[in-house]
Amino acid sequence: MYKVAIIGAGIGGSYLSYCLSKEGVDTIVFDFRAPHEKICGVGVSYKTIEKFPIISELPCRRREVWKLTFISPKERMLKVELEKPLTIFNRRDLDHSLLKKAIKSGAYFKKEKVHAFTLQGDNWRVSTGNGDYKAEILVGADGALSGTRRKLRLPPKKRDYFLALQCFLDVHKDFFTIKFFPDLRGYLWAFPRVDNLAVGMVSKDCGRKSSNNMKEGLLHFIERYYPEQINRISIKGAYIPLFSAKDFQDMPICSNNWALIGDAATFVDPVSGEGIYYAIYSAEILAQCILENELAIYQPLCMKHFGANLVKALQGYKYFYQAEFIDVMIHMAKESLSVQRIISDMISGRLDYLSWKGAFRKKLHTIMSDFIFNPDLASKQEVITNLVKLSPKHYRHFSKSKIS
Repeated sequence: MYKVAIIGAGIGGSYLSYCLSKEGVDTIVFDFRAPHEKICGVGVSYKTIEKFPIISELPCRRREVWKLTFISPKERMLKVELEKPLTIFNRRDLDHSLLKKAIKSGAYFKKEKVHAFTLQGDNWRVSTGNGDYKAEILVGADGALSGTRRKLRLPPKKRDYFLALQCFLDVHKDFFTIKFFPDLRGYLWAFPRVDNLAVGMVSKDCGRKSSNNMKEGLLHFIERYYPEQINRISIKGAYIPLFSAKDFQDMPICSNNWALIGDAATFVDPVSGEGIYYAIYSAEILAQCILENELAIYQPLCMKHFGANLVKALQGYKYFYQAEFIDVMIHMAKESLSVQRIISDMISGRLDYLSWKGAFRKKLHTIMSDFIFNPDLASKQEVITNLVKLSPKHYRHFSKSKIS
């Protein structure tokens, strides 16, 4: 009999098992694929490194990247020097290192696929191809298409997913790239890992036509910037959950004897797609709830600690992916170091969706001076034209509040 059974040994499940096992809680983790590579840029923000020092302690390879290149829908390029680095891992290495740390702390790991689980009295019976296991608490940490969530009859809706495509190039760079497109609610990333370049795209538009367009956009980017790699790539796809504030209110992610964390709980930034921070954070909150026998307060604690930021990101999602908005921000950043610092702080996590507008207002005088005294008249005209195209409905949508 175990106290906690965790389905999924990704970064959330592994961190939860570590937090519990080091406190003497009998924990078992199931994952028939672990360790495995995952479609993910694996750019870990400075706020994650700062809040969870265990990431720095893991004995796995990493790269600190201090330079960012934005490419706007109109192919305008902006280079930003970051004040805090983005740390890039290989996802397989990161997850595996954390899982090994959990095992060393006393967690049990079974490389087995969970076929079913049933509640028998006050305990769960978890069935794999190798037998049955009993536990008091069941945790789903099995990603975007969580089988645990479906078996608990809490499936996300089809509209609650991003589609992601990714491939790896035999290329070495010292900067990462984010590229936007005119008619895509998403972006392309190129992240320099330790031994290659991860190039991928993510979009809210998940239909067949959209996925074909994404693949064409990805191939076009590679052909343009890395033509020697075009015949060496293998593109893979996956789904990423989209956080839904309404679903989070209406649908539980915990009860008195089960809970969901990370992607399985749809804790993913709806603008950037960042999930690692929320996987670790939700695991830490759940671990504390289990240790204090207060599992029922896990969901409200998640909303208290990071849910409001996800709600604000969701409110600004459609606004952010307006091509005109992105072009305005890149235009302004080219002319203003203050805007570049705001972008740098957003990427590092020093600013979030609740605080960036306040920082923008504080620097508004400097930003407007940089813009007004810029001698490039054509740039001024283009910025004003794009601002006019951003209709009032988008401003209203972005300023909406609040989901209590």
